[in-house]
Parts: sequence; C-alpha cells; structure tokens
Amino acid sequence: MIKPYDLKTFIPVDNDLHQQTPLFDALKLYEEQDVISFDVPGHKRGLDPETALHYYGSSTLRHDVNSMPQLDNYDNPKGVIKDAQNLMADFYLADEAHFLVNGTTEGIQAMIFSVCQPGDKLILPRNVHKSVLNAMALADVTPIYVLPEFDTEFGIAHNLSVKSVTDTIEQHPDARALFIMNPTYFGAVSDLKTIVDLAHAHDMPVLVDEAHGAHFRCSPELPISSMEAGADLAATSLHKTGGSFTQSSVLLVKGNRVDPHKVKSVINMLTSTSASYLLMSSLDIARRHLALNGQERFRKLMPHVRHFKEAVTRIPGFHMVDGDEFRSVYSQNLDETKLTIYVDSTINLSGFEIYKLLRSDYHIQMELAEPNVVMGIVSAADNLYVLERLQEALADISRKHHDASREVHAPVLKQLAIPEQGMGLREVLYAEKHAVAIEDALGEICAESLMIYPPGIPILMAGERISQAVIDYWQFINNQPIIKIGTENSNQVYIINRKEEKSL
Repeated sequence: MIKPYDLKTFIPVDNDLHQQTPLFDALKLYEEQDVISFDVPGHKRGLDPETALHYYGSSTLRHDVNSMPQLDNYDNPKGVIKDAQNLMADFYLADEAHFLVNGTTEGIQAMIFSVCQPGDKLILPRNVHKSVLNAMALADVTPIYVLPEFDTEFGIAHNLSVKSVTDTIEQHPDARALFIMNPTYFGAVSDLKTIVDLAHAHDMPVLVDEAHGAHFRCSPELPISSMEAGADLAATSLHKTGGSFTQSSVLLVKGNRVDPHKVKSVINMLTSTSASYLLMSSLDIARRHLALNGQERFRKLMPHVRHFKEAVTRIPGFHMVDGDEFRSVYSQNLDETKLTIYVDSTINLSGFEIYKLLRSDYHIQMELAEPNVVMGIVSAADNLYVLERLQEALADISRKHHDASREVHAPVLKQLAIPEQGMGLREVLYAEKHAVAIEDALGEICAESLMIYPPGIPILMAGERISQAVIDYWQFINNQPIIKIGTENSNQVYIINRKEEKSL
C-alpha cells in the first residue's frame, strides 16, 4: 500500500524570486504608454466602445495585444516571455517550461510528436483523454494499452499499478516511451516515482498528462508531481486547478532523454501564430500566486475537505472515499481535492440526474457525472462556505429522494478486456465511414471514439470493434442529460465501411 506522502520530499519555494511577474508587468507598462495601434488585434485595445469593450472592460482589451519587441515573441522568446517561463520552470522543478495557448491538448500532441516516430509503440493507460488518441492518430503511433485498476461497483477506472506497467514493458521492450496520467480525472495517483525509474531503466522517456495535477507542487499534503518524480515531459493545466485562464497550460521538460530543441520546434509547429497575451500573462500571475500562497491555502483547505467527506458519508445514500480508505484498496495514492461522491442504490436518482439537479435547484455546478457518481473539484480558491453549500444540497437531495428499501443501481460499464483492434488510429482517420443505428453495429469497427464529456475518456476507441456491452451501455447513456461525443445522432454510431475493412 502506498503511504500518503512517503514518495514526496517537499522543496520550499524561493518566495523572493517568485514575487516577480515579468510578462504581466510588461503588459501593464505597455498599457500605461497610451500607444496608438496600427497593428492587430482589430479591436484596437478597445478604441471603439461598441465592440468588445462594452462587454469585457478596458483592462482586458488593453492587455490583448500583438507580439512586439517590448513584449517579446512567443516563437522565439528572449525577453519577458522567456523570463516568465524560467520562473515557471523553477517553481515546478523543471529544466524548461513552455507556455501553451492551445491547452494541454497541445502539450500532449507536442510530447508525442517530440518523442515518437511514425510506427513507434507508446505504452499508455486504457482510460486516457481523447486528445491522446487524436495525437497518436496524427503521429501514426501504435498504442499499447494497459488496463488500470478499476472500481467494479461504480464503474470508475483509476490509475496504473506498478505490476501492470512492469508486465507491459516486459512484453513490449521495444516501446518508445511510457505515457501516464498524474492524476486521473478522479484523482488516482500511481506510484509515479517507481514507474518513472522503471521506464528509465528500460531507456523509455516518461510523458505525463498532468492536466489535473497543477496544484501538486504547492503542498506536502498533496501527491507527488511529475517533475518531483523525475518524469521527462509533463503537460500541466494551470487553468484547471492553478487559477490561470481557460485554455492556458504549460509543457514542462526535465533531463536529457528528450531533445529540448525538438520540443520547442514541435510546439511552434502546433500552436497558434497569434499566441494570446491574456492567456500567457494569466499563467505568469497564477504561478506567482501558487508559489507565494499555495502552500498556506492548501494547509487551510485540506482539513475542510476531509471534514466535508466525513459529513457527506453520513448523509443517507451518499459515500465518499478518503485517502486512507482509497490506499487500502488500491496500490495508489489519492488527490483529495477531487470530490468524488458515490451515489448508492437507495437514492432514486442517477449521478447524471443529481448533477442536473444540483445546477438547476441549488445553483451548484459540478465537474462531471457518471451513472452512480457526481464529481467536483476544489482548488486553492475554494473555502469552507462553498463546501458547506454542497453538503447542505446533498443532504436536501437525500431527504427528498432517499429510499432505504431501494436496491437498484444505474448500470455501469464494467471493466472489460481491451477490445479487439480492427483498424489503427491513423487508418481510421482516412477511412470511409457511415452511420448506422447503434443496435445494428455489433461486431463493426467503430469509426469515432464514443464518450461522455466531461471527462472525455472514451468508452470505445476509434478502430475498436463494437461489443454488445458497449451497445447496452451507450443506449443507457443516450437517455441521460449529458453531452455525448462520437456521433451527431445519439441513436447512431459511425462505423468503417466494409470495403475498407476488407482491404486491411
């Protein structure tokens, strides 16, 4: 069993160094200079009051500017952008940090393109985000899936065990790299340091999707971060848990297993040529806040989170797992800032219905829902008041919808063997496809990954054959008030034309 924090030695932040916000300070100086703009963007820093100025205010528009010598250049930063990135690298204990304006999706693409050649094998969890599949399709990389540990009662996939990674590396010693999440969407954290050391012993770089772990660096009470564990590359979504603007992210680089020049070249190939200074400066501000205030914020927040979990578990029909309980069942750690609320059979509502009810009747927006789960996320911005509001709402739902005699769970997707791969991801991208009714798709090759969003983790990957279990689960999902991705008509699914299949 992983002990709570035995793999993490917390390294304090240099507070004097991280007082700086070089990029944001340069933007403020530029704003004060009252420059007449004959460059883009076309709103001219709010010159016309009938445009976005009316909706967003002057400060936002005056900071939404174009590259120029005073403000550095994203493609080849040597000034304030570079200074801000260096501070980000220092905070996260990385050798280099690259600001991303196309989200962690861009970071995932950059990691895979920087490390893998066409045809290379990439070892990765079965429950990765759809952006990983898209990146592998574009890069023509062959996935070697590893089944994660699985909660069979509630249908939640967690993270990878050391044993499963060890076995897969032994079976595929020619794999180019290992890809892992830190944490999963639901907060499961593998024994990352051991897994990184294992991969490195086999000369495999480790690529980390750290979309939901930007806050790990802040506190000794939180799990180990990718750079602390010695990973080579990590895409870290500061906008999810770190406080920057949506779509801003960071790619962290460490060690000499990956060519840093290639990483930057790939980023320049993938990213917008009009990098947003609003997004980049928000990363600068968020890093300063986390570095100076993150440890104290989480020191105050975590006792409230643990008390909240205990209180919700006492509400009839609901249950939450704390770190100790999680570690006693799985060979993994748990990020306790993920509020995974389990809905048992005595509540006359599915997780999807509770998600909708919390928003409509209690003005509480949760992150996602599954058939018997509702999940929320807390960050350094949260406090006791918001946790109490959610606790009160759940107690009220229990009073109205709890039935102790009820023993019917909403159906969940059980852990399956990895489905038969009928076609490669890149082949699917270019193959002809057509839509059929989902009930008529048994045995066909799925042409689009099927998922609910969030979390954006495919139920079935593109290129895999459609089983009866997937059909049954998708038909249940169709009747739920959630966003579904993979088909324009929720009663249909795209499949590969038979003539394409025969040509394989």
